[in-house]
Amino acid sequence: MEKSKIIVNGIFYLVLTTLFLFLWIKEKEVVAVIRGYRDSFSDKLIGILSLKGDTAQKILRKTVNFIETIGSALILVLLIQKFYLGNFLVPTGSMIPTIVPKDRLFGNMVIYKFKKPELQDIIVFKEPVENKVLYTKRLMGRPGDTVEIEYGHLYINGRKVEEREYSNLGQLGYNTWIVPKKGDTVKIVPGANYTTEFKSGDIEKIQKELLSAPAAISQILPDVEFYINGKKTGMLLDYIHDENVVNLLLNGKTYEGIVQEDYYLALGDNTNGSYDSRMWGFVAESRIKGKAFIRFWPLNRIGLLK
Repeated sequence: MEKSKIIVNGIFYLVLTTLFLFLWIKEKEVVAVIRGYRDSFSDKLIGILSLKGDTAQKILRKTVNFIETIGSALILVLLIQKFYLGNFLVPTGSMIPTIVPKDRLFGNMVIYKFKKPELQDIIVFKEPVENKVLYTKRLMGRPGDTVEIEYGHLYINGRKVEEREYSNLGQLGYNTWIVPKKGDTVKIVPGANYTTEFKSGDIEKIQKELLSAPAAISQILPDVEFYINGKKTGMLLDYIHDENVVNLLLNGKTYEGIVQEDYYLALGDNTNGSYDSRMWGFVAESRIKGKAFIRFWPLNRIGLLK
């Protein structure tokens, strides 16, 4: 990881942690200040609303107090979950037997601010298909790695992964992929000129169609191929979020550029029931939010994730 990023992240967490420590140490003083502002705000509202009766004024004050209390607590919880300790519910069985549906996990949201994700880490990331949902998968390919599946086993740089089996599903199939790294040359080659099919030129609409289904890119833009340093590889759907790239492809033109960040391969432990990188390609480093490290619910299955 670049030293500049580590320094910036270090300064950010130093300031944020100092703020939390200050709030904890000076809790009584801070609460008193907030109470003063809250009461002042209530008085102004009473004046604006011209509330005369004691009952009406008491109801308003209690309402303001309740909203402030809930709001303050919610802000603190959201900050802690975003920057320190994430709280995640896993809805699917893609990581069985390691994680089963309805498991609740804690995620370390700090670790990847200071180091690169490692092989076999269970990562939480924002999926690149619809760009909406957080997925939990196992990192099984690092930037620059060559990955392939043969006879039910994943091979990373020619080395067989013994821990679990993997099926030849999705786009990966029996192909060999290179996981993109920062500085690589990326080329996206369309198989035809698609403007005859999409005469409207509504790029935003086409993008939505491209990102709406597991095989969307092969359905909407048939035969589009991705290359890294001249070798065919898996999909980089982040580029399909770029209007300029989609416009080039629709007109049958090749896009070529330099990869701006590292990418990773993410696979589910439940190889036959996981919608993962085999289907939709690679995960950009900027999409990775944290490392899932402990299951805290249900209580009878509390434990570290491996």
